[in-house]
Order: sequence, then C-alpha cells, then structure tokens
Amino acid sequence: MNLAQLRYFKKLAEVEHFTKAAEALYITQPALSNSIKQLERELGIPLFEQTGRNVRLTKWGQEFCDHITAGLHAIDKGTQIAQEHASSLSGSIDIGTIFTVQAGFLPRLLQRYRERFGTAVDARLYQGLTADLVERLEAGTYDVVFCSQVAGHPAVEFIPITHQDLVAVVHESSPLAGRDEVSLNELGSFPLVTYWPDSSIGEEVHDLVRRTGAPSTVRQHCYDEITLGSVIAADPSFVGLSLDTLGLAPFAQLRTVRLTEAPAGFHPIYLAYVRGRFMTRAVENMIELAREIAEVGGE
Repeated sequence: MNLAQLRYFKKLAEVEHFTKAAEALYITQPALSNSIKQLERELGIPLFEQTGRNVRLTKWGQEFCDHITAGLHAIDKGTQIAQEHASSLSGSIDIGTIFTVQAGFLPRLLQRYRERFGTAVDARLYQGLTADLVERLEAGTYDVVFCSQVAGHPAVEFIPITHQDLVAVVHESSPLAGRDEVSLNELGSFPLVTYWPDSSIGEEVHDLVRRTGAPSTVRQHCYDEITLGSVIAADPSFVGLSLDTLGLAPFAQLRTVRLTEAPAGFHPIYLAYVRGRFMTRAVENMIELAREIAEVGGE
C-alpha cells in the first residue's frame, strides 16, 4: 500500500466510474484497476461493487474511505504548513462574493494575503447574490463567501468583517441634492426605489421603515445598486434607499444624502464558511487574515 494507491482509491470513490477517475488522475484505466485490485488483496476486503457501468463503495469500502480521507487531508495540510514555513504556500481558494465587496475590503484582503503568504495561491473569485452564494458554499462549490447573514443555515459560520451605510440616493436636479441629511419622514412625498423585501438587505430596509413609522411610497424594487441607480437616472423624481457602494459609481448625476434614522454601519458584511469541513492551509490563512483585518478596523 502506498500514497498513490490511496489517492487513486479516493478519486474512484468520489466519481464512482473507472474511466472518469483514470482521466482525472491522468493514468490509464488498466493501471487504476490493477491498483485497486492490489489494494483489495492487501486489505482482504472488497472495496467496490459494480452497479451497471459505475461502481460504488461497499460497506467496508465506505469505512475505509472515511479514515483514508481524513488521513490524506492531514498529509496535505502538513505539506501546506511546511510550504508556508518555506514561504512557498500554494493551492487555490474558491471565493464567492457579492458584487459590492469587490471594492475596499476584498482587494485589501487579497493584497495583504499575497504580501504575507506569497503569490502562489490562486484566489478565484465568483460573483453572486447572498442566497445563491450560501447554497453553493454548503454544496462545496466555494471555500468561503463574502455575503450578508442569512438564517436557516446552522452549519455555516458568519464572521462580521465590514459594513455598508444606508443612504438616500437622489438625482442632482432633486431639491434634496444639496442636503447633508434627510429623514425618512421627509421622503413620504417622493416615489421610492429600494431593494426587494425577499433579499437580506431589503428585509433590513423595510424593517427600518416600519420601525420608524415613516410613510412609505415604494414604487419600484431591485436587487442591486446598479439597477437602483439606473431607475433614478432615468426618472429624477425617484429617491433611492440604497447602500452606499461602488454600484452607484457609474452614475455621475446622482448624489447620496445621509439618512438620519439609519445608524452608521447599517448593513454588516460577513465572511462565511462551513464549520467542521476540511480546509486547506491556504483557506485557513484567508479566514484568519480576514478576522485580523476586521478586528483592526474593517474598512
């Protein structure tokens, strides 16, 4: 029994198909079959059983797989820690992120990560909305995600790392454009555009309006600041209740005005990961560094 055999076994257990596993391992199918047969002879138990064109683990194979997976993870992490000490940490991190974190916190995090751990780790970014990001995180598509906090995911750890302010967005021609601040009560006579209430931020905004008792004239909903900004750019009579993010940057004709009822740091942003799931050393370092940056000032 050797390390290569164990990795061959683990890959076959994952894909449950000799041809696909051999292709993923860059070896021939006969070489993979011989390796598995040799491993079964050495252990004295059948590890796989045939199911049509596929294979699946036997009950003994599943038990063996659980221990082997943990062992291979430990070996990989030990190798990564050694590489880290030698300033040559490598690997990849799949990061899901909401659009608006890609200015400010996330670029600074990635810059500091490269400064501290080198440039050999491939940080791959994928953009999405919070609900989809968290689902993909749980499915194993992403290692970490930057998103809003959502309920109903007990296995997911949410770490607050930065925040975004809620503001009123107005057209430069609006009578509110020269104001430093405005209250929600003063916006009762304006048609409003804000987030859909089924989104995390939308729920927060609508809850704020309800709690303050301000009159609400929401005429249009959206899921992001770019869409919200385009509504106001097209119809200057609208006022937006929006997070102050880079999504508003393309609209030079828009102005932001502080909302008196909205506290600073209105909308927290989190780094999320699945508790108890195996992480490479590269991912662990990313989480630790994000915590460190958040503790010394977030943005």
